[in-house]
Amino acid sequence: MRGADAPFHCSVKKIVLSLVAMALAVAVLAEDAPAPPLGDRADKLIRDGLPICSEPVKMTRVGLQHKLPVNMTGNVIRIESERQTCAGQWVAIVSREGGFFLGIPWFIDGEGTPEAKVKKFAWTNLQQNFDPVIDRKLTRESLYNITLNQTTEHGKLPMTGEIDPAGGVLFFGHFYPLKEDIRESRLKNFAPYIAQSPTTGAGAPTVTVIEFSDFECPSCQHASHYVQPILEKYGDKVRYVRFDLPLVTMHPWALSAAMAGRAIWMQKPAAFWEYKEQVYKNQEKLSAFTFDDFARGFASDHELDLKKYDADIANAEIQQSILNGLGTAFSSDIRATPTYMVNGAIVEPGNEGKALESYVAGLIKK
Repeated sequence: MRGADAPFHCSVKKIVLSLVAMALAVAVLAEDAPAPPLGDRADKLIRDGLPICSEPVKMTRVGLQHKLPVNMTGNVIRIESERQTCAGQWVAIVSREGGFFLGIPWFIDGEGTPEAKVKKFAWTNLQQNFDPVIDRKLTRESLYNITLNQTTEHGKLPMTGEIDPAGGVLFFGHFYPLKEDIRESRLKNFAPYIAQSPTTGAGAPTVTVIEFSDFECPSCQHASHYVQPILEKYGDKVRYVRFDLPLVTMHPWALSAAMAGRAIWMQKPAAFWEYKEQVYKNQEKLSAFTFDDFARGFASDHELDLKKYDADIANAEIQQSILNGLGTAFSSDIRATPTYMVNGAIVEPGNEGKALESYVAGLIKK
């Protein structure tokens, strides 16, 4: 017999972002060498940056196999856990300039320009086409900012990071100042997309719960009720944000569902939450061939202006905004759907969302 959390665990295994999963396999292999100390401030940022798990975990640190730029020191952080969304590897790095990175770097060999090396690495190891664009103005860490535009059937999916001038190390995401709160910095990264996302609950919240979710994802369907008990208990203190994370290379109608949801939200916010419920209720019956009719039928039944609805779901700016949000999530080390971020902390929800509710309750009681 399966445990209560089995559907969540089984589904996550299939939908962990392939980009990150492959990068872990090919780019962050570590020897069991001693991990150099990174300092107390970095240790705090590591604790704050790693997922908060509902069960005990085993954390080990080892040295990097690959060399970093001379101004940087790093550890590989290994988390072992029976909870699949807690287990994994991260690389924590500090720079002499006072920067901190937590995520997955690519270590790239070969000859040629940084653009050519990145393009070849991505195709060889990930079978993905990228169009790298590099800004050759040095950052504080003496790196270049880079945007990797992944080619998808829906357009370009932009992911950002930093790369050394020789093109040997690419850091997905960005270095934070050591003095900053990593959780607050995360929220700032997502702020433009949160402003456009469906939101309910408190106007001036004590706690903000962001759910990164995909309408076609089976584990998202299973978890779709997790936040409701929290809102029923603490709706005057909690804001809930549904952040669209359609895995466009894996799920054929996920982006269409996100676009339809955004069109509904912009006309009738209250109707969006019923739309969300109906999509998950009918998820197994829907397909790329039937979804558009399903969504338009919902819009018609709820007396939306269909001319505006049709214009919104065809709006290239709205679509690109969703893709940009997806790229920001990938660049910010969001590894699976659903993922829950609570006041900037990644929180593993536990069986039937009980750990998520307990974590929120603990913040409210402080």
